[in-house]
Amino acid sequence: MMRRLTVVFCVSLFFTLLMIGSCASVPVIPNETIVEGTVSEYAIVSSRLVGIQPEQVLYRITIYIETTKAVGNGPDFLGGKIGKDVPFYTREKLPPQLFGRKVQARVQFRGDERGGLFWVRDIEMR
Repeated sequence: MMRRLTVVFCVSLFFTLLMIGSCASVPVIPNETIVEGTVSEYAIVSSRLVGIQPEQVLYRITIYIETTKAVGNGPDFLGGKIGKDVPFYTREKLPPQLFGRKVQARVQFRGDERGGLFWVRDIEMR
């Protein structure tokens, strides 16, 4: 009897671990937002700091959010961030003259249920 319980327990544990290991993360739904605000930080950083491999150069700007507007029918992940500083990343070279300037940017959130980052798709000075 004890041996049978042990076998059942081991088989159950195996299938539980198999299911946990095979569960894929769920990517965020498509989204794009237009934000307007002032660039409060400009930095060139290593992707290693945000867990992106292989290591590469990223440009990070932090924008003090003044307005947001969802593009199309997608969600506005930044609507609750008005009046706050939010970091954004891009692989495209950004000019340091952005610092302290008002900008309008088209951004999107990329990630899954465990987290993610806001990425700049397009930016212009106002």
